[in-house]
Amino acid sequence: MNVKAGVAWAAVAVLATVFCAGADTTNTAGQIKTGVYAGRGISGNGATEWFRIVERSPELELKIVDSEMIRAGGLDGLDVLVMPGGSSPDIKKDLGTNGVERLRDFIKNGGGYFGTCAGCCLMMEEAPDPSRGIGVMPFYRSGSKGRFLIPVELNKDGAAATGLKTGLYSIQYSHGPILEPSTQLVAGASFKVFGVNRSDSGKHGKGPEMYGRAAILGGTFGKGRVFVTSVHPEFFENSRVLVRGGFRFITGREITLPVRPRRRRAYTLAYYSVYPRGVETARTMLALDANKDIDLFPINDEDIRRGLLDHADALLFPHSAKGKLDRVPRDIVKRFASRGGFILGWGNGTTRFPDGCKACETADEALATISAKAAEK
Repeated sequence: MNVKAGVAWAAVAVLATVFCAGADTTNTAGQIKTGVYAGRGISGNGATEWFRIVERSPELELKIVDSEMIRAGGLDGLDVLVMPGGSSPDIKKDLGTNGVERLRDFIKNGGGYFGTCAGCCLMMEEAPDPSRGIGVMPFYRSGSKGRFLIPVELNKDGAAATGLKTGLYSIQYSHGPILEPSTQLVAGASFKVFGVNRSDSGKHGKGPEMYGRAAILGGTFGKGRVFVTSVHPEFFENSRVLVRGGFRFITGREITLPVRPRRRRAYTLAYYSVYPRGVETARTMLALDANKDIDLFPINDEDIRRGLLDHADALLFPHSAKGKLDRVPRDIVKRFASRGGFILGWGNGTTRFPDGCKACETADEALATISAKAAEK
């Protein structure tokens, strides 16, 4: 295990009572080497926020990984892998058989795993839907609903494991799994429910009601620790305490949550975050985010419908894994362009363009173009 064992920390005694067979994944020396997945299947604003959080936290060292890197041994040397939301069938398919086994072995041999939404689904047992899970925890997905803020109650086990207070936390939910405990055991796995939904706000989609069902799980698989949520604590600053708590459970260490800096008179760039694909795309986003002339914010179809483009100078479509915009957001984007909004992108992102927008040959060209525009303002 790349996280050194045997170092005492404050919560070990509590966790030992919760997971008597659990591993000590404490790392007290140096930064926590943290991979964030950027392969096919991740999607939404959460992925963008995960890159930001890990990049900016002084206790974390970011490594961006994709499926090809994982199959080639790219998890070796990591302490934690973060799997953002998106589509777990797409993520599992992209990993392939070898990548799935590499991931299972990484956790089993002592690696930490933090998964949100689809990243939670990926850990589930393979039955009844073998396309989603890789069989790490004895839970399965019985449905999903819409997109809304939901109160999640952290229970005593969750509070003891994360170092947070019991009680309600308002967290973004976005078509995440409705979790059901399995009657089948997963060899080497021991999991507890750390938090449950305390509302049932969604009105669309099929499946059982959400109230009282698990939203946060924590446990061990082999020697490794796993912390997963059906919700997105990474979305907003008020819910990111659960990100801190998850890392504490996995690694035994406290991390510093970065605060997004306020930038006056910055060039405001909307970054389309639906199924961005690849390590290069993630690195380009981080380079734009580090530019002091640019205020970058992630945006998706629902955000476009809500009018968030009205607050942007430009819209960037990065290389992505899926195709065209739906009709309504596409019409809004066309109107944005007709009012003088600047639109550019590269790779498969250009399939979402209205006519007359700037298509770049490479990510580097897109980065240089938008940086120059921002410097002119």
